[in-house]
Amino acid sequence: MKKFIKIFGTKKPIVIGMVHCAPMPGYKDFPGAKIVENKFLHDFKALIAGGIDAVMIENNYDIPHYESAKKSTLPLLIKICLKARKLTKKPLGLCVLWNDYKNALLIAKKAKFNFVRNPVFVDKVKTEYGIFLPRADEAIKFRKKISAENILIFADVKVKHAKHLSKKSLAESVSEAIKKGANGIIITGKWTGDPPKNSDVNEAKKNADEIPVILGSGITPKNFRKYNADAFIVGSYFKGNDIKRERHEQNIYHWAEKIKKEKVKKFIKSIKALR
Repeated sequence: MKKFIKIFGTKKPIVIGMVHCAPMPGYKDFPGAKIVENKFLHDFKALIAGGIDAVMIENNYDIPHYESAKKSTLPLLIKICLKARKLTKKPLGLCVLWNDYKNALLIAKKAKFNFVRNPVFVDKVKTEYGIFLPRADEAIKFRKKISAENILIFADVKVKHAKHLSKKSLAESVSEAIKKGANGIIITGKWTGDPPKNSDVNEAKKNADEIPVILGSGITPKNFRKYNADAFIVGSYFKGNDIKRERHEQNIYHWAEKIKKEKVKKFIKSIKALR
């Protein structure tokens, strides 16, 4: 918790805003580098102007996801991350889907980011993109190899959009993730926009010792007060009004849907009242 507090401060819960990048080079829906950059800058600046505590960047619309990012996506992703650091001193993080801890850590170090998200840390999972094995040991070893121990690793436990092939309970996965070196535990619902079960959050808090528990889906001004958590990752809520979508879809909105600064302000105002 000391490392978390050093980066994010003591006022909790922390709100981490998500910037979901438009499709990157190498994907059929790639709209061009200029459009990707402009969309990113709009969303990033809207989060900062809205008073967000921290920002995490993710290549969420690079579909299909691969365990390691396509080489073609990396130059533009690096460029975007370097721009982000020039625009703010706030804590910044990166998630490279599906589970590319190497590029996430390398880019985070290069851009002076503070944390990365590791979706598959201790749980073996099956997704529509294949089976992914836990990479906790490799991630921790690689972080040390590149001298990036100052970058926190936030590890998903029982991550969304996946069938879990490990027979471990949530409590066992949380304990294992902490033992393996996770600096934060992320708890989600089953899909984008689905809030976590309160029982799962409480179970995670119970077994997390001093490691922060972060909620990674479905958090809104209407429900965040019921959770005992150290931080919220919020993305889809900031984009628009609630809409229905098919359960198998990973994204509620089209990539062109922009973050609305007023929705960020509203959320942060509610959080400050709770603090």
